[in-house]
Amino acid sequence: MWQIKRGLSILFTVALALQAIAGSAAAATIYVDDDGPGNYTTIQAALNDAVDGDTIIVQPGAYPNDERIQVNVSVTIKGASGYPSVGGFNLYMSSRIEALTITKGVDFDRAGTECTIRNNRFEGCGVSMGNNYLYGNQIVMNNLFTGSPAGVSTFDSIDNKITGNTFQNCYIGIAFGYGGGGHVVTGNTFKDCDVGIRITDDSATIYNNYFSNDINLKLESDGNAQLNTSKTAGKNIIGGPYIGGNFWGTPAGDGFSQTHLDQNGDGIAEEAYKVDGNVIDYFPLVTPRTEPAPVLPVANFKASTTSGSAPLSVLFTDLSQNADSWSWDFDNNGQTDSAVQNPVYVYEVPGTYTVKLTAINPNGTSSKTAAITVLEKEKEEVEILPVADFSMNVTSGNVPLSVLFTDHSQDATSRSWDVNNDGTRDSSKESFVHVYTVPGTYTVKLTAINPNGTSSKTATITVLEKEEEEVEILPVADFSMNVTSGNVPLSVLFTDLSQDATSRSWDVNNDGTRDSSKESFVHVYTVPGTYTVNLRVSNQNGTSSKTAAITVLEKEKEENENRILPVADFRANITSGSAPLSVLFTDLSQDATSRNWDFNNDGISDSTDESLVYVFTAPGTYSVNLTAVNVNGTASKHATITVSSAEEHYSSSGSSGGSSSGGGGGGGSPEPAKNVEVKELSQVFVTNGKEVKFEFTKKATCVVYVGFDAKKNVGKTTTIVEQLKSKSALVSELPSGEVYKSFNVWVGNSGFATSKNIENPVICFKVEKTWIQDKKVDQASIVLNRYSDKKWEQLLANLSGEDANYLYFTTDVPGFSSFAITGTSKGASEKVTEQSTALETRSLHNEGNESIGLDTGAEQGENTKFSGIPVYNIIGILCLGLICAIIYSQLPK
Repeated sequence: MWQIKRGLSILFTVALALQAIAGSAAAATIYVDDDGPGNYTTIQAALNDAVDGDTIIVQPGAYPNDERIQVNVSVTIKGASGYPSVGGFNLYMSSRIEALTITKGVDFDRAGTECTIRNNRFEGCGVSMGNNYLYGNQIVMNNLFTGSPAGVSTFDSIDNKITGNTFQNCYIGIAFGYGGGGHVVTGNTFKDCDVGIRITDDSATIYNNYFSNDINLKLESDGNAQLNTSKTAGKNIIGGPYIGGNFWGTPAGDGFSQTHLDQNGDGIAEEAYKVDGNVIDYFPLVTPRTEPAPVLPVANFKASTTSGSAPLSVLFTDLSQNADSWSWDFDNNGQTDSAVQNPVYVYEVPGTYTVKLTAINPNGTSSKTAAITVLEKEKEEVEILPVADFSMNVTSGNVPLSVLFTDHSQDATSRSWDVNNDGTRDSSKESFVHVYTVPGTYTVKLTAINPNGTSSKTATITVLEKEEEEVEILPVADFSMNVTSGNVPLSVLFTDLSQDATSRSWDVNNDGTRDSSKESFVHVYTVPGTYTVNLRVSNQNGTSSKTAAITVLEKEKEENENRILPVADFRANITSGSAPLSVLFTDLSQDATSRNWDFNNDGISDSTDESLVYVFTAPGTYSVNLTAVNVNGTASKHATITVSSAEEHYSSSGSSGGSSSGGGGGGGSPEPAKNVEVKELSQVFVTNGKEVKFEFTKKATCVVYVGFDAKKNVGKTTTIVEQLKSKSALVSELPSGEVYKSFNVWVGNSGFATSKNIENPVICFKVEKTWIQDKKVDQASIVLNRYSDKKWEQLLANLSGEDANYLYFTTDVPGFSSFAITGTSKGASEKVTEQSTALETRSLHNEGNESIGLDTGAEQGENTKFSGIPVYNIIGILCLGLICAIIYSQLPK
């Protein structure tokens, strides 16, 4: 017997060791090198052998730039150094891409949730994500996008974070479309793009970004944005002291942030920037104000003489700097004697005089003094001849050469200048400027004169050939108008056709006020008359103008004039898929006041909503017709929707386990598609403090509605119900009793339906009366079972109504996950089933990975793990160890 016990002890010990080894598998690092030293020569080959949690290091090398790499596991793909150049990625699992040069883009359209794309270089391509709200929560940070048609684009997505990126020379930097909002855009630079950010039927929070594009923000079809956060101290994207809104510039330099002043030095404009309607940046960034130091004048002058006999004539020449005006006091009596810059003063009375010059500008004054000594007139009659003297500011230079001549002669009462040696007097002023326009060498002669005689002085001026200079190109104003006359109201498209212009100013009604500075715009004339249109264009070399006439006539009296008919148009998010197929239809009609949808071509209106989801439950080809209506008439548009059976869909796609936009289990659900019998979705807006009810009006599943009380504003939210063919792949086993239906409920984005965001959750479901009769089920025993923490929990079902075919029950639930409706047959004994262990999942351990993904466990909540090993593994190990200890204690000693 002891040999048997000893054998069992060894067997259990070996089992314990194998269990410990199996539960502690670690992630691997895989190297890719095109010339062979790495583990693999291509990224795709490495991915084919990788498992969740692995890291793939791409060494520098030559990799195919046209390759689309399929990422089917949760891994990190990282360039080793130098940003190795690769093709593109199709992400089907939560992954991280960094430090690569990407030429074919990163695509999330089919799957791949909560990924991080950071520190990459995108050349002529970008990041695309969407097709379901479950594909949100992506992080795109610190990437460089150049020449991309769209750097980052989303469709039907939510809660993406785009930060620290540079978008340069792109057609569109970021394009948000038809999503649930919650996007955050901050710390990015958008430069020289056609459009910085475009938002279509979506919303985002956009702050602390730098914009310098033709169009910085474009809003379409109910697009909305919050353009600033609260004013917070901290260094902003242009180096200012506060974080608030965005910097709004243009390549032409006439953007809001480039033309509005900061008067208090906080780096925030003194007025808000209105982009469109209620979309306003209340804290637009501008360059913080810097006050230049005031420039004071510096007084200085010289006197032609400082002493002499009376009467003494003195020329005072101003040499001051930064002066706008002058005040001379020649005799030290505190009164201004002259305000001329270079005056002459005659001292008649002998004595010693203090001359004071005060130089003045708006910032202050400066003074300088000098002494003048006037002697008694000599008794003897001495004939004093003048002494000629002068100065020139330059003596040589290229044509045209401007020369300042200043007379410094002594004892002269008049003078004569000959500046070009032709014997003709050119000036008699004390100081003047002459411009030499012809190259050559010129002799300048000054003749000083007084009653006793004359004196002369000469100097030479050298005038050189003009240097080769760039031709100053002036702008040439020109523009076009699509019409030059018509009846009111007259809309005229003005288009600038000017050459060599850097800025422009339009005056379209001849009132002297600038009406626009755009290159192209439309102006509507509402008052009859003849208007003169003036375009004035400028560059650094000058300006140019052009005018034209617009004739606006009285409105004609015809009754049927300008009848505008509607234009029908709509979009379907998908046009084919397997039944049941949910399709989102969006009305894009123009000039319509109402609409009628016919989804099955029976001539009967199925809806008048602008946007709605219609579920095609049976396979077939459907002709969808939209009729747009206004008071003047109607217009229609048709489209075809192809609905295949599940078998046809999986056969044509080549796989029964993949997801699709129309088949069961698609849209990001972890439930395999082949196990989904039917799926139905409902969309409503979630508002804080309001009761929310998702009603499933197509009656495709056993669920009538899902409801809760909202504790947070989320916006448009989607709830999906999946009715299953058999036991969910997310549960270990079915609950006890007769199972009526198994189904999954997915509410909103991953992690949304928690106690932090909702309260009082409830599910209303229905049970067929024929099933109750066939299975002989006691009606009072019907319960709703919820799978949570690896076990089933029975929830009380309250009968809330009935009709000819169904009983309706309402159940308060702790949360949303996998459910099963069960009942007990009359007289049947209770069955006890063992709970099998749940499938173990391999944890993703990536340092710095900030993504938050859709839970693949049984509940939208937190998974309980310990250091990467599931808790139930630890419990199994402890149980095996306890058994081994008991057996060992019984062995013979």
